[in-house]
Amino acid sequence: MIKIMDIPFHQRKRQINKKNNRESIITSTRKILTKKGIDNASVREIVSIANLGSGTFYNYFDDKNAVFLIIIERLVSEFSDYFMKRINEAQTFDQIVKIAFSSWFNWILDEEENYLFIKNNRKYILDLKWLSAHSKEYARFNNDLYEFVIDISKKTKFPQNDISFMITSVMAVCINLGDEMLTRSDVSPDDASNFATKLFLKGL
Repeated sequence: MIKIMDIPFHQRKRQINKKNNRESIITSTRKILTKKGIDNASVREIVSIANLGSGTFYNYFDDKNAVFLIIIERLVSEFSDYFMKRINEAQTFDQIVKIAFSSWFNWILDEEENYLFIKNNRKYILDLKWLSAHSKEYARFNNDLYEFVIDISKKTKFPQNDISFMITSVMAVCINLGDEMLTRSDVSPDDASNFATKLFLKGL
């Protein structure tokens, strides 16, 4: 195995520059897509923020969509790790629902930039068929969540409903109430979570 110090200095420097350029492109793309969404962004805008030439961009990526997918993978992985750690604390169906809502509302408030990225690219990210076809991290998350739900359904009373429908319903409530929460100063994540949980479990 070759150690980094065994590589000539000029080669090490080139590798470091390549890594830095790549990460700069990813970071700049994320900034643009957070504001404008993938459909309204251009490579010219991305390289302008990254302070790189268009030719440099294409040394690393075929197009802006390739960068978009990398950002999505990182975002889904981050949320998945956060969510699964919390949801594993649940012992009943009611707790699953409450923790699911609480996790989402707290995450978007603490990570508002992430939420704005999702919101402005929701045409893709919130399309579960599209996400399933393009994100390995989402497939992992979906599998982990499905296995958890199946396991806990064997241990506690569970509604006899389609799991996919339930997940989709929770997502719809999360997105719409999340939008509302972020525009108001009088609503906390706990307020939103309690309302959403009551709505989902008992109706208004």
